[in-house]
Amino acid sequence: MGIKFEDFKNEIEKIYDRFSVERYDEDQMVMIGLTLQDRKAGDIDIFIDEDIPAFNITIDDDGNRLLNVEIGFDVDSLDILLSVLDLTKKYMQEGK
Repeated sequence: MGIKFEDFKNEIEKIYDRFSVERYDEDQMVMIGLTLQDRKAGDIDIFIDEDIPAFNITIDDDGNRLLNVEIGFDVDSLDILLSVLDLTKKYMQEGK
């Protein structure tokens, strides 16, 4: 059973107080770090400190949700990574 976006956002931001979550409601170009990137409606970015991309959930042409991990994790932060992955799995299953 998946979870709704607002619940997903709230839970991600509870995991680590430096996380913020952004969902794009329409196709747009966005500045992420030093690069301009395309985002489709429904794409989600999880940032650290509001501007460092950590995770990105995209929707492919077939409607599948895909997770991209943008940064590396040291062994001390693996619990954070595992918590994010667990919530992301639940969220990504919502659309199926």
